[in-house]
Amino acid sequence: MSVQIEGFEELADQLEELSTSLDVEQDIPMGELFTDGFMATNTDFDSISEFFEESRWTVESEEDFQKIDEDEFDRYVDKHTGFSSWEAMLSAAAREWLTRQIEL
Repeated sequence: MSVQIEGFEELADQLEELSTSLDVEQDIPMGELFTDGFMATNTDFDSISEFFEESRWTVESEEDFQKIDEDEFDRYVDKHTGFSSWEAMLSAAAREWLTRQIEL
């Protein structure tokens, strides 16, 4: 007896295409990574903009973001999200982004 499961070939093709595009360093805009839906579900805020606007830091550039003390920022994330750290929040958003890219 055999079971035939369809769709793996298309999924493999999509993963290969995505993998190829990710081999080149790619900057994903925060608004695309942290969608409003992600933020509303996982944080006290409706958008990534509101998340930063309500923080004690002014973040208008990558340089501004890099200057934030990691431990302080992790405490802010822990207090206002369902995640214990920025890294955990970033990983969850990246997983959701990746899922959207492979169009399951």
